[in-house]
Amino acid sequence: MILPLQRLHNNEGITLKLTGINSMIFELPLTEERVKPHQVTALHLFVVFTMFITAAVLLVSYYAVSHMPEDKALSHRTVLYYGLAAGMGMMLISIVMLVIILVKNKWLQKPLNNLILRCVELLLMLVFAGFALAYGITVPGIVFLVLAGAIVFAINWERKIGTPLTIVVNKEGIRPPVSTRKRFIEWPEVEHVLLRFGTLTVNCTDNRLYQWNIGTTDFEPEVFEVFCIRQVDKAREQRDKNDW
Repeated sequence: MILPLQRLHNNEGITLKLTGINSMIFELPLTEERVKPHQVTALHLFVVFTMFITAAVLLVSYYAVSHMPEDKALSHRTVLYYGLAAGMGMMLISIVMLVIILVKNKWLQKPLNNLILRCVELLLMLVFAGFALAYGITVPGIVFLVLAGAIVFAINWERKIGTPLTIVVNKEGIRPPVSTRKRFIEWPEVEHVLLRFGTLTVNCTDNRLYQWNIGTTDFEPEVFEVFCIRQVDKAREQRDKNDW
């Protein structure tokens, strides 16, 4: 039976396109959050931890150079002149950021506040990386650049915090959410698909089992299951032909 082309929307903006039972596209929203609070906090803490280590290295370097004979100390004049101020300044910034992260964590989870702190961290990492590379301190410079890249990725990812993760099911196969290691499941890999009580279960031919908690959908589970059964049957017939 061929169904007329139509587009349905629910309150969450989830779309179901129907152009016939064999060419449906289902989008199933997940109940899990795209960005979890502990993930937001973890990167902030990692940045602060890196800053603490850098500050400690600067202070130790200053102490070591300041106790050298004068002729040797002058060969490390950058550390001698700026090591104490840079180390103390970085230590102070690290302490302030740590207090904000631990004491004001709920405040930090607000998108705007989190974005501001991310931008501050990004600026600091770029400044530290530039300073380190300019003076030939390669390894710390690379570490700061990697952290800067991670912060840029986090900013981009956290901008989508209000967008639910979705699973897309169509005639080509099943596309799990981006948080899943498996990027795409083709129908020949699927043994059975079941949507019951808000849980989507995908059982694969190699005994892999995937389960996700599904939010509100705008289609009947029976329609979805009929579609999946047909796709699995087609794929099974194709597998049987190939085996033969």
